[in-house]
Formats: sequence, C-alpha cells, structure tokens
Amino acid sequence: MRIFVTGATGFVGRHFVEHALAASHQVSALHRPESPKKQALVEDLQARGVDFHAGDVEDQASLESAMRGADCVCHFASAFRETGVSDDYFLAVNVTGARNAVEAAAAQSVRRFVFCSTAGIYGSRVQGVVNETAPLNPANIYEQSKVEAENVVRKETVAHGIEYAIIRPAVVYGPHDERLVKMFAAASRGRFPLFGQGKGRRHMVYVGDVVDAALRACVVPAAAGEEMIVAGPRAAPLSEILEVLARVVGRAKAGPRLPLAPMMALAAVTEDTGKFLGIKPPIYRRRMDFYRNDAAFDCSRAMRVLGWKPQVDLEDGFRRTLESYRLEGLV
Repeated sequence: MRIFVTGATGFVGRHFVEHALAASHQVSALHRPESPKKQALVEDLQARGVDFHAGDVEDQASLESAMRGADCVCHFASAFRETGVSDDYFLAVNVTGARNAVEAAAAQSVRRFVFCSTAGIYGSRVQGVVNETAPLNPANIYEQSKVEAENVVRKETVAHGIEYAIIRPAVVYGPHDERLVKMFAAASRGRFPLFGQGKGRRHMVYVGDVVDAALRACVVPAAAGEEMIVAGPRAAPLSEILEVLARVVGRAKAGPRLPLAPMMALAAVTEDTGKFLGIKPPIYRRRMDFYRNDAAFDCSRAMRVLGWKPQVDLEDGFRRTLESYRLEGLV
C-alpha cells in the first residue's frame, strides 16, 4: 500500500513512518521548512525510501500534489503544545488543515483517510472507565479543535465517498517525545516534584503501540467508519507513575511532594503575563493539568476491530524512552 503521511517529522508521525516502512509499505510525506534537526530527519527518512514533498496542511494545493498516487492518507499534523498563540491558530492548523487534507484526498481519489485525534476529547477528569460512547467534554482549545476536526473528517469523507477511520490515543509517550525530556532529566536528579496527592489516574500509551494501531487502521477492512480509543495496558495513579519513573532512572523517588494549589495560581499568573508580554511562559495552565488529570480508557473496540493489543507496559516503555534520551545526550 502507498500511504501518505502528514506530520511525518513530528513525534508520532516519525514513528508511524518507520513502522510503515518496516511493514514494507510505500510512504510519501509532507514537510515544511524545518530546523536543522528536522531537516536531518527528513534526509534520513528519504535515504530509507520516503518520498517527501514540501508543503503545508494550510495549503491545499501542496497537499493535492503530494498525495498523488496514495491509497491511504494518515493525518498526524497538528497544533498541540504551542503556547502564546490564539485559538484561531489551533483552528487553522487542526480544523482547516484536516478539511484541506480530506479535500486533497478526494481530488486524488484516495481510498481511505485515517485521522489521529485524542482521547482528551472526553475530558481530563472523568469518573469510571471511558469508552467511545461517553459524552465529549473537551477542556481546552486543542481538544475542542480535535472535536471539530473529527466532525469535518466524518462529514467530508462520507460526502466524497472516502473510507475514514479515527483513532483517539490516550497520553502518548516514548523515544523522541520532547515533552518528557525535562521530567526524565529532573527525576534523574531526584528533583521532579509531585504536586498534590497524585491520586488521579493517567492512562499512558507507548508510541509504538499507537502507530501499530494507526497502521492497522490503514489496512484492516473492518476499520472503515470506526472511531477507536487507543490506550496502554492499564491506567495508573500519578503517584505510581512517578514511582516507576524513579525506579527506571535509579532513584529512591523522582522528587519531593509539594502542595498543588500555589503552583496552579503561579501557572495562571505566569501564562497571562507571558501573553501580555508576548513571550513563552515557563509554566502554564495546561502544563499543570499533568497533576490534576484523572481518566482511564477502554480500548476494547480497537482490540476487536483492528486485532490490536497494547504490547508495552509503563516500566518497559519508560526504559526505552530513557535509553533514547541518553543516546541523544538529552539526559
């Protein structure tokens, strides 16, 4: 199969490209002018057979040209961690970008469109175990934009006669995840704090398991029209997750336990001040959600439809992530 990938130099996208290549699929991809680090990744993947095209998800014409000959589109490109930008930025990249990708896919007669959404659309603090029938409760503009993008994908693919599949990963982690470098580095020194009691459940999923589900969504006939949560083997309270992290990095504990409320207030003030001054704040509200979230997910639909099962538990995944960080000199 020839698979076209957006977001191919991002965290999840690069893993997907490598996984698809290992499964002997032909891969083409879109990339924007990037930093030297990303350009080196593009060149490495090109040497392994990936057909890269310069373009942007906000430019439908560049998408149409790049998708020529594709059987399936896997859409990972997304605005996610950006701070100090307007809501319109998230809507332009995530919603309009998804619309452009579907329209381009229709113009090139693509058979299937796989969209990577997020399980965060169900809310960050949810009782019980969440499955696909749960009500949506997006907590921030990123999650709201993913809900809107899902609606676009669902409506436009059906209108154009394209099969669609949507995967909704829980908290994704693994090698090359730049978000967790500071956490691993601080825990290695015994300085990653636990704010609050850490009772809230976090359902993490190793990136290799996510891209395996995404690739199956590209090729499994039964995935057409399905929307599936993708999560790890089990959810765990944050306090336990930090205990696992400490064990992996060789410390008695990841760091001290401190009260949460003062840090929440500081994050709010810092974020608002950063927006006023036009600078990126060192801490912000969404960053502190790490300590407040509480959700667990049921991924039995993905297991049934895709014949998929998460393979990597948290300790093994953290060890693989740490090894990657050390090889890159980040920890």
